[in-house]
Amino acid sequence: MPILEELKGKEIVICLVHTILDQKHPVIVTKLVELEATGVWIEGRDLAKYFHEELKHSIVPKMPLFFVPFAQVRWIYDSADYPSLSEKGLGL
Repeated sequence: MPILEELKGKEIVICLVHTILDQKHPVIVTKLVELEATGVWIEGRDLAKYFHEELKHSIVPKMPLFFVPFAQVRWIYDSADYPSLSEKGLGL
């Protein structure tokens, strides 16, 4: 089982209590940039997309980052590098 520190710099799926830019779905696929004692820093790809569309710019100078306090995180998903077993397939 990976610890959160091992996921730094990797793609994660994160479910937030409140969504960024009023999205319908609070689940975001993003990069975990950094950890702090009280939360996580994630890339703001959705915010960058918003800037591209609304401001009619093809390039945003820097990737926006969001700090999300752990109180606003429902769950973080990653996958393990070993096979998944089916209980039904095993007759359990």
